[in-house]
Amino acid sequence: MGRLVRPDQRGRAITFVFLGWSVASVMGMPLSAWIGGTLGWRWAFGLVAVMSVASAAWVWREMPNGIRPAALSRQAWQATLGSAPLMLAVGVTLLSAFGQFTLFSYFAPYFLQTLGLGGGALSLMFLWFGAFGLAGNVGMSRWIDRIGSARAVFISLGLIVLSLLLWPLGQGGIWQQALVLVPWALGCFAVNSAQQARLVHISPALAPATVALNTSAMYAGQALGAALGGLMIAQGRMLGLNQVGLVVLVFAMALSVWAARAHTSSPDQKRS
Repeated sequence: MGRLVRPDQRGRAITFVFLGWSVASVMGMPLSAWIGGTLGWRWAFGLVAVMSVASAAWVWREMPNGIRPAALSRQAWQATLGSAPLMLAVGVTLLSAFGQFTLFSYFAPYFLQTLGLGGGALSLMFLWFGAFGLAGNVGMSRWIDRIGSARAVFISLGLIVLSLLLWPLGQGGIWQQALVLVPWALGCFAVNSAQQARLVHISPALAPATVALNTSAMYAGQALGAALGGLMIAQGRMLGLNQVGLVVLVFAMALSVWAARAHTSSPDQKRS
C-alpha cells in the first residue's frame, strides 16, 4: 500500500488502511464483551470464526487475479535484519504491545474487581475506548505526513504513558476511569499505524519484510504482555499491572528516540 502512492502521502495511506482495525475494534470489543457475558465466551469466538471466513471469501472475490508481491531475496532479508534503524523500530512495536497488553488483556477482570463492571457496562466501556481509538487513528491519518512518523509514534506512546500514570485515579468511579482511558485510546491504534508508516518510510524497498516483522512483533508483544499480566494476577497483583505497563512503555519511548537517531545518522539517510 505504501508504495502505491506518492512519498508525501505514504503515511496517510497506511494509516487510512489501519482505520479498518479501529472500526473493527469500535464494533468488535463491545459486541464480544456483551456476547461473552451473556452467552459465554465460546459464542464470541464462534462469531469471530464465522466473520473471518466471510471476510476471507470477500477479499478472495474482490481482489483482481494475478496480484502477487515479489518474493524477497535472501539479500533483502539480510539487509532488513542488519539495519539498526529498522530493527530498533520493530523493537518499539514489541515493547509497545508488551506494555499495553500487560493490562489491556485483563480489562474485564480488572474493571470487575475495581468498579464492579460486567455485561452491558463493560461493553459500553469498550465502546468508549474504541470510539476514541478510532478518533485517534483518524487524526493520525491527517497529521502524520506533516509531523513525521517518528514524532507521531512518540506522541502516541506518550498518550498511553499519560493514561498509565493517571490510572489509579480511575478507581474512583466509572466516569473517572472513562476519562483516564481517553489518552490511551487516542494513542493505542494510532501508534500501530504510525509504526507501519515509519518502517515503510525508512526503507520502501524492504517494506514487505519490515511490515511482516512488525506484525509479528506486535503479536509477540501481546503474548508476552498477557503472559506477564496473567502471572501477576495469579500472584494477587492485579492492581500493579499498570505500573509494569508504564515502565515498559517508557522504555518503548526511549527506544523510539534511539531508532529515530539511528535513522538520521545512517549512511543511506545522509546520502539522501
